Amino acid sequence: MVLADDLAKAQVCERDGILYAAGLGNGTAYFEWSQDGGATKASFPDSSTRQPVSSELVDDEQPAIEALQTGEIVVACTQGGRVRTYVTRDEGEHWGLVGEVE
Repeated sequence: MVLADDLAKAQVCERDGILYAAGLGNGTAYFEWSQDGGATKASFPDSSTRQPVSSELVDDEQPAIEALQTGEIVVACTQGGRVRTYVTRDEGEHWGLVGEVE
């Protein structure tokens, strides 16, 4: 499995040699990551290779992703016409809403 091969409208970023991807699948924004340049997907503790960023459906627009030097990863996606920003502090296992704008 190659990083983001199952995600539509995916965007990829890199921090310290690790690739992170956010994209769409069945109306949901998902997060994936890779430690080998994207050749394979890394697994989460539950053995899955992707995690939902939010339980709410997203609009059909490309999400944005940024891996910060603080260790946080931020994903912004459009939901119901509003841009919502989510953050993870544990490499994508858990996500929290941190803000939204119209």
